Amino acid sequence: MTISAPPPTTTSESTETADTAQQRNAAHASSTAARLCSAIVVKSVLEILFVCALVAVAAFVNLHPLVRGAIDIADASRVAGWACDPRSPGEAIEVQLFIDGEFVSARRADEPRPDLVESGAAENPNHGFTFHLAPLSPGMHSVQVFAVRPSFGRSLTLLPLASSPITFVREITEQTK
Repeated sequence: MTISAPPPTTTSESTETADTAQQRNAAHASSTAARLCSAIVVKSVLEILFVCALVAVAAFVNLHPLVRGAIDIADASRVAGWACDPRSPGEAIEVQLFIDGEFVSARRADEPRPDLVESGAAENPNHGFTFHLAPLSPGMHSVQVFAVRPSFGRSLTLLPLASSPITFVREITEQTK
């Protein structure tokens, strides 16, 4: 049996083999770079989602979206309604009255409102409030009532009871002329 040596390679064959190896290495490097870029994008998206979740939790905790209430009456003589926090049903919370964007008065929402228990809005009826108003100038006025809730540390957060201020007109009468 005769053993034959492999045929000698020519320079062009060895160049082709080297070129093929370089192409494979370049393709592998390109694939690695693409996977690395994909991993960075996925990581960035996960970080953004994590930050959004933290912001949502912080807003929920600090803004107390569970505070419930309404302004039932707003006219030139009084503003009345109710406010309660379902997480503290026995607590009478502070409410503040603003007329035309200016602070007017503050008080506890602790007046009896049996209709709140009957309707299922509160477990305790003592969540009503009434602000009796001093005479206002004739014309259009806007009213907003805010529930005062604790926030971080000693900070307080004002939560509006109505989605937008309630407006009313004080008519010009013989007494106001």
